[in-house]
Amino acid sequence: MFKNRNILILVVVLAVLLGVNLWQRADHRSSTQQSSTVKVVAATITADQLDRITLGQGDASEAVDLVATPTGWVLASAWDSPANQQRIDALLRSVSDLSGEFRSDNESVLSDYSLSAETAVQVRAYGKDGELALALDVGGKPENSAGSFISMPGTSAVYLTQTNLLANLGLYDGPGIPDNKHFLDLMVLKEDRLAVDAIKLTEDGLTRELVKEFALEEVSSEGEEPVAEPALDRTTWEWKMTAPESAALAKTKADGLLGGLVSVRAVEADDPAGDMARYGLDAPSRTATMVMEGGSEVTLEFGNTREAADDLQAGVWMKVRGKPGIWIVTDYTLKNIFKPTEELLPDQE
Repeated sequence: MFKNRNILILVVVLAVLLGVNLWQRADHRSSTQQSSTVKVVAATITADQLDRITLGQGDASEAVDLVATPTGWVLASAWDSPANQQRIDALLRSVSDLSGEFRSDNESVLSDYSLSAETAVQVRAYGKDGELALALDVGGKPENSAGSFISMPGTSAVYLTQTNLLANLGLYDGPGIPDNKHFLDLMVLKEDRLAVDAIKLTEDGLTRELVKEFALEEVSSEGEEPVAEPALDRTTWEWKMTAPESAALAKTKADGLLGGLVSVRAVEADDPAGDMARYGLDAPSRTATMVMEGGSEVTLEFGNTREAADDLQAGVWMKVRGKPGIWIVTDYTLKNIFKPTEELLPDQE
């Protein structure tokens, strides 16, 4: 009799525990699986409407600080380096008129979506009046599906949008602290190759000068008008080295060097107020100068090698003379510009 009563009590306890477990699961499902699509961001937001954009996570709420200036967007969080306008526009397009499917309104499960105060990626945009124009928190990606979990700060409502917001934040492995590098405009120099008359390459005190020899435009002699002096055809040229010795150069090879010089892309920016001696830019041992049509010059200065460390990519410090930015370029960039003379000579038959 006593044994049967203990068994009955045990069965009752198990039934209660099972009921509690089923209730908790049902409550969790009801908190996470309601289906209703709503407009989370009910506005189209463009860069020309804004004065500032901040991106961050947790305590690093302004890890990326983008600021509009009269000459374009800059990264205040990266020494006021120029920002990539296309990346800014892509981010704003992705959050404009953003819809999402309801997933939860339970604060206790925010961490399931990486939307807790510590893990959510914070996107904030401010208008010209300094007022908050956009506030959005971005969480993780759903398993086996596209999109991102999102919420509005100060609420526990979670939505699933089909837009991959993390990619537009430069986060490809899930929520994290956004990186300035994703929003940098790394195109340090872009010149018109047709406007270049000559190139001067200096290494360790030795200067080589490469000069374009332009063809002459054909001038018609028909009619009674006097024949005009032939003008230079700036679309057709050959290359000649004039210093430290004279030599004809292979056009395709010298044009390859020119291509590497007129279009220079960095991999990262550095602090313009940093130690120029450490950068090797207090007295750069290598410079590359383009003499432009009309006589103006554009000079690149190259310094020391920066070794790879942690998440820092190896490269060489560089600056454009007369401009404030300090950049890191790859060794490949240098090799394309400072080619040995023998690599520029015509092939021997």
